[in-house]
Amino acid sequence: MMSPLEILSLVIMAAGFATVFASKAIVKKYDLDKKQTCEHAEEMSVEEVEEYKYNKAVISLKMKGMVLSIPGLILFIICFR
Repeated sequence: MMSPLEILSLVIMAAGFATVFASKAIVKKYDLDKKQTCEHAEEMSVEEVEEYKYNKAVISLKMKGMVLSIPGLILFIICFR
């Protein structure tokens, strides 16, 4: 039988990893790339700026997903010692 802390750690990890794996779909669905900024847009073509903003939004979301999963991973390691 799993304790509530073990279940909580797995749920937190699953939420973080799901965010990482679904980041491209989330960025497309919510148009997160439109909210990104590009400091050197005048030096790039329109397609390059769009691709840069899209990649920046995806990487940002993946980083947030990893940060979300870290507490769950630490709790998992502590619980299953």
